[in-house]
Amino acid sequence: MAVSRFLPFVILLLLVSSCSNSPSPVLLFASDRAGNGDIFALDARGNLSNLTNTPNGDWAPKWSPDGKQIVFTSHREGQSDVWLMDAGGGNPRNLSQNPAWDYSPSWSPDGTQIVFISERDGDAEVFIQATDSPTATQLTFNEHQDKLPNWSPDGDKIALASIINGREQIYSLDLKAQNALSPLLPPDLNGANPVWSPGGKEIAFIGWQNSATIDIYTLNLQTQELNKRYSDTAWIGSLNWSADGQWLLFTGRKNRNHDLMALNLASGQVRQLTNSPAWDDFPALKGKMGEFASGEHSSIRKFAPSQIRPFIYGVNLADLANAYLIQDIGFSAIKGYVNWATIETTPGAYRWTDPDNVLRAAEGAGAAVLLRVHGTPQWARPPDSSQSSPPANQEDFARFMRQLARRYRGRVTAYEIWNEPNLNYEWGYRAPDPAEYAELLKTAYQAIKAEDPAALVVSAGPAPTGEGKPPEVLGDLDFIEGMYQAGAKGYFDALGSHLYSNFPPDFDSPAEITFARVAKQRQIMLKYEDADTPVWITEMGWSLKTHWDLGEYHNQGLSELEQAQYLQRAYQKIQTDWPWVEAAFLFNLDFSLAPWYKANQQMRWYAILNPDRTPRPAYVTLRKY
Repeated sequence: MAVSRFLPFVILLLLVSSCSNSPSPVLLFASDRAGNGDIFALDARGNLSNLTNTPNGDWAPKWSPDGKQIVFTSHREGQSDVWLMDAGGGNPRNLSQNPAWDYSPSWSPDGTQIVFISERDGDAEVFIQATDSPTATQLTFNEHQDKLPNWSPDGDKIALASIINGREQIYSLDLKAQNALSPLLPPDLNGANPVWSPGGKEIAFIGWQNSATIDIYTLNLQTQELNKRYSDTAWIGSLNWSADGQWLLFTGRKNRNHDLMALNLASGQVRQLTNSPAWDDFPALKGKMGEFASGEHSSIRKFAPSQIRPFIYGVNLADLANAYLIQDIGFSAIKGYVNWATIETTPGAYRWTDPDNVLRAAEGAGAAVLLRVHGTPQWARPPDSSQSSPPANQEDFARFMRQLARRYRGRVTAYEIWNEPNLNYEWGYRAPDPAEYAELLKTAYQAIKAEDPAALVVSAGPAPTGEGKPPEVLGDLDFIEGMYQAGAKGYFDALGSHLYSNFPPDFDSPAEITFARVAKQRQIMLKYEDADTPVWITEMGWSLKTHWDLGEYHNQGLSELEQAQYLQRAYQKIQTDWPWVEAAFLFNLDFSLAPWYKANQQMRWYAILNPDRTPRPAYVTLRKY
């Protein structure tokens, strides 16, 4: 991970107008360079001001049409809300004031209303709210994931992106036609982050047709002419027009950093506006572009880029497009998922698309790969059993594992065999059986080693269940002991462990499930003289508090700052106290962005990215750690 080194200056390269009678331009942006996310303003003389300076994250600023106010998102009250403040940072107030998460705000052209995304009905929908009203009005009612709404200059329409059937495209919402949604792009073009041109004749957006490049397009709404303006192989986002319509500002990835960029539409020239290893994002310019003065700002801390250490710092992620962030936080591996049930739906016929994509994304990010294998095809499991059931015939599983290991020989670092098999619903809704699991593990080990001897085999991390509730739930310690009693020793290169708790990493109690559970698991390994085998923590994390009912997990949860502190201390504890732990995979990076997880599903609340893709304090802390 990155070691914090605060340097005395930041160099900012910017362009502003040379006209002496133009209002002084000010570049607004968000950055974690001074904490967990703040709103900064940079004027033409190179003066950089932190307008918020709060310990919780502030992101996504936008100027009001008259330049007198700023709308932004803030987490200072425990969730993401839409806030307003004066142009100089004064008089901040919470506009949306809802326990659900509100984000991605944008102004109406007359400056009297804000359009934003809210999850208050369980998923991401479009809302509008007057700046002088306590009440918001919902505009969309669907099962899609709506994103990044942007009001048209005439006030009649709102452009937005929406994920429908797994594809992200751009739509126009007509406020004068009962909020009817109309697609704006050809069906073969994916689109995100739409923004209207100042005159309203064009929409700029980020588009892609394959995974090779990400592009900036403009669409002429009168002629339907599409123009590709810029292409990159790295992530780009946070698109915004300059007020004169001559530039498109955006966030890009240069030298592994999130930096602000500006694209001149006439020349096609791209200028890098910031050069900092901080996460700089959401550029918004008041005034015209021209020449900004370069400057040194000793009051702003700068930290060194991430450095990968030999210990395996891994992460579970949902969206492979975010794999590049592994470099940003200084991690070295990703955990991907292989569902046998969807790959070999017919015996001997394989659909490798999903694991191929995992390997492609990981290799593009320079990351090692841990693949978790789970799920049994209908033809290979007992009749009337669920997908999580172990196979009826071990040889079917052996054949699949040989094919898998042969295809990815030399490319996969390790395979984790199954998921939490001490839970009945992860074992075909049957009583968990450590002896039966040991046979499955032996089968996988022998098949993998026959095709790729260098690949490691990791046993399934059991759910940390304490004493459990047999027969549905077997205690994790009992399950591990049962594996050893069934002869599993020697058939795994690392013992898998899943660590979840609501207590600080240093807390331990025999009456509670704590982070120190792994030390008790280690004692079982020593009991069976298996000291040479390391432990891989393949899932670990702390969930955030939320007002949503999370069922059995409802009373658990931390603040964002507590989550950051606990994760940092957990990594420190592993390094100092547990030398036999060789890998730790954070759960999770970005499940909060996955459209298949609703707001009331706990998976989202372990994430270290917010639903609008901004970093939570845990992300910032780990990147600087």
